[in-house]
Amino acid sequence: MDVRRFLAELKGRGVYRVAAIYTAGSWALLQVADLFFPLLGFPDWAITAVLAAAALGFPMALILAWLFDITPEGIVETDTSDIDVSRLRLSPARIMGITLLVGLVLLVGFLYMERLDLIGKVERGSASVAVEPGYASIAVIPFVNMSPTKELEYFGDGLAEEILNLLARLTELDVAARTSSFYFKDHSAGIPEIASQLGVRHVLEGSVRRQGNQVRVTAQLIDASNGYHLWSQTYDRDLSNTFGIQDDIARQVVDKLQVILSASSKQILNQRPTLVPAAYDYYLRGREYLREPLGAETLEQAATLFSKAIELDGDYAEAYAGLCDSYLGHYQLTRDPQQFKTAESACQRALSLDSNAAAVYEALGNLYRFSGKYGPALLNYDKALALNPKAVDALDGKAVVYRLDNKPALAEETLLQAIMLQPNYWRFYQSMGAFLFSTGRFQEAIPYYQRITELMPDNAQAFSDLAAACFMLNRFEAAAEALQQSLALDPTAIAYSNAGASLFFLRRFDEAADMYQKAIEYAPEDYANWGALADAYRFSKNSQELAEPMYVNAIRLASGQLKINSSDVDTLSLLAHYTAAIGQREQALQYIARATALAPNDMYTYYNYALMLTTLGEMDKAIAALETAVKLGYSTALVQVDAGFDELRDVPRFEQLTGAN
Repeated sequence: MDVRRFLAELKGRGVYRVAAIYTAGSWALLQVADLFFPLLGFPDWAITAVLAAAALGFPMALILAWLFDITPEGIVETDTSDIDVSRLRLSPARIMGITLLVGLVLLVGFLYMERLDLIGKVERGSASVAVEPGYASIAVIPFVNMSPTKELEYFGDGLAEEILNLLARLTELDVAARTSSFYFKDHSAGIPEIASQLGVRHVLEGSVRRQGNQVRVTAQLIDASNGYHLWSQTYDRDLSNTFGIQDDIARQVVDKLQVILSASSKQILNQRPTLVPAAYDYYLRGREYLREPLGAETLEQAATLFSKAIELDGDYAEAYAGLCDSYLGHYQLTRDPQQFKTAESACQRALSLDSNAAAVYEALGNLYRFSGKYGPALLNYDKALALNPKAVDALDGKAVVYRLDNKPALAEETLLQAIMLQPNYWRFYQSMGAFLFSTGRFQEAIPYYQRITELMPDNAQAFSDLAAACFMLNRFEAAAEALQQSLALDPTAIAYSNAGASLFFLRRFDEAADMYQKAIEYAPEDYANWGALADAYRFSKNSQELAEPMYVNAIRLASGQLKINSSDVDTLSLLAHYTAAIGQREQALQYIARATALAPNDMYTYYNYALMLTTLGEMDKAIAALETAVKLGYSTALVQVDAGFDELRDVPRFEQLTGAN
């Protein structure tokens, strides 16, 4: 055989070109498949099928290139009139040449397969799951309390939660978050429905019976796709061996799901926050209280339980983190600086004990958020999420920081993402409502507050927030109804304050003062209630002489808040209003200058700016500030009825702005 002639013939018939194009195209196709098939939910074997098809098609492509040509007139048979076909018969040498070409493409395919396998190992941290995609996904639902008393229900919830948290830290498992899984505690649903709604294949359920120091735990792992029980076990143990039960259940789940753990994941399974079962018990109970809406009683109970845990184990970092969150909750309710200082000390102690606990970094994020240090707050929230991707409260904290830091787009994006991931978690709806309210989107906020009342009908704060949104839309009857529900559920400072605001705008100043006094009884360190009381006295015909001492006290308390958070825009703008009311012109101007510099697009800041300017007699500037507030979303209906603007009522620009006759 004339090898050179044969190779020339291959070139002349375009076989080389077809081989090159086919190989390049196949490689590109495999790259696209590798990138997009997982995103589209295609099984792993789909990529293998593409590779096999490409390999099988290669010799066919070469044969077709030999027999046919692509011309302007279409595909035609190759002209062999000038070719000595006998010299081109498939001799052993020619067969070897074609075989080498086919072998080359198969080698490329093999190397590609090896590459896929290597990438998979790297992405899994040198671990692999010997099951089909989606198999290693699980939801842990609350363990049913079979104990003699309902008071022990926290134990079953806590046991399930700790197993969930343990499994969630394993990168090889896809675990539904607590807030989604625990939604089904009070909602009747079958295993297939739960799995479908949570996007998992497996569900871990169980029951707990505790009497004295003895506990019986039954757990079972169910494949929701067919209803089969993959594993079940009953444990009769002493209460001191609770950790052993948790560890065994977690290991059984890993084993039955055929998950191969990396070295780091194996280490996680062996970690324990405390070696004292009783301390752990107190910690679980404290966390249950923290998941309730803000309330003085629940926060006090939580702090007491965390303190008891610390008494039993002085090195319990997560208990100190819980104590920090408890005192921060008290601070949020009361604005008592001492509560903040106590929270700060607890956080520092927690970090010194354990720098690898998600709960510690979440508490630190909250601490920095309340002190106005938004960069460190975000950093610590991210650390918490890195250690525990299911730490959803850290995600909520990030959204709140974005809102406070004048990044509304990021705040809204984060909250929408959070709600999509955890559609049954009430706290996300509260944060979204607060965000929409702060930006003047009152009508949009209402469905989110209503959703909270559906998820938690006894959430007094939700009804109070709903009332505030309705009030800003001039829907006073709906606001009054929601406030009544809030006060009936839990007479908090916020509810009384909102009730006072409603009465103030209705010009029932003495009744408003009564509501503000009740709010002060619940939160004596909250400067805003003292300032609102001063406003009510100022416009009351019977108590005007009482206004100035109330303003002075509000200024004192607000100045203390600035020591904790010097960039608190609400505090600065209200201080401008209070100091103007008692004739401190220069001080008022300094406060409002700082506030507008920090929040140039905040409607409440400009509203207080307008109140300050009206008090100082600068009417044109006051109306300009009001116009800005309304442009940013403030309610013109409230502007029209606010007694603080009575001196502007005869100004044409004010009438034009409010639509007053």
